[in-house]
Amino acid sequence: MHWFWIRNHMNARDGHVRGRIKHKPVVDRLESRALLTLGGGYPSPIPMPPPVHAPTVTNPPVAMPTPAPVVHVPVHTPRATTPSPAGPPSRLHVEGGRPAGHVHRPTGVVVKTPHFYEFYTGPKWAELNAVRASGELSRRGIFTFSGKNVGRINQGPATYVWGIDRNGNLPPGPFTARPNIKFDAVIVVKLDASLHVTASVFDLANNQVTPLSAGAVHIRGKTISVSVDSGTLPSTGLQLSQYRFNFWPEDGGPPVSSSVASFAPESTTVQVGMKK
Repeated sequence: MHWFWIRNHMNARDGHVRGRIKHKPVVDRLESRALLTLGGGYPSPIPMPPPVHAPTVTNPPVAMPTPAPVVHVPVHTPRATTPSPAGPPSRLHVEGGRPAGHVHRPTGVVVKTPHFYEFYTGPKWAELNAVRASGELSRRGIFTFSGKNVGRINQGPATYVWGIDRNGNLPPGPFTARPNIKFDAVIVVKLDASLHVTASVFDLANNQVTPLSAGAVHIRGKTISVSVDSGTLPSTGLQLSQYRFNFWPEDGGPPVSSSVASFAPESTTVQVGMKK
């Protein structure tokens, strides 16, 4: 039954039933409505459904971004400093007397301290002890090689040789303890006991010998020089201006290491220069 119909029906019968009903109804008030607590043979009331409570909506907390830590970077103001005065450049010398690192065109000139080759067994004449050598190429294609010694050239027999590297990638040379003196051609000037001069170019790469005229050789005091047309020294890899050379006097004996008196430069070759 509906709870509202039960309440009205009970009030209408109240005068007739009151004398016969032994139980007095008890009225309970709940939320302004009369709820009957029934006894006797009345059926139990239809249970009320439990109140529906709207779910409480709780807004999720909004995550606030964590502020980035503030890093304080100290700012240093550089102090003005006065640059120290530059010291003098280092004077690392190479053969030829020019400081290392100096960019220049090759002069083709080398100077060395007098020193006989340690394996030389011949006479130690001053004119066989080399102290300077040079090699130049003229614009007309003429090579001029020279060698200067400690003493004047006035004895014989003696031989003066310039070894020429025309390749730039030759194997080690033939001299003991001087592997960097490399060559694939030699210019040989010989003086006999009467100081008669003969000169030739030996092309070791092509097995050719080219005799030179006596006028190609000049002897002046301690210096001997020879002029050679570049046509007799064809390239085997290098340009003419890149040829390298070494000068060595010999005692006039067989061409072996023990007959070589000295070298200029001492243990390598030097590039030719261009004649002005």
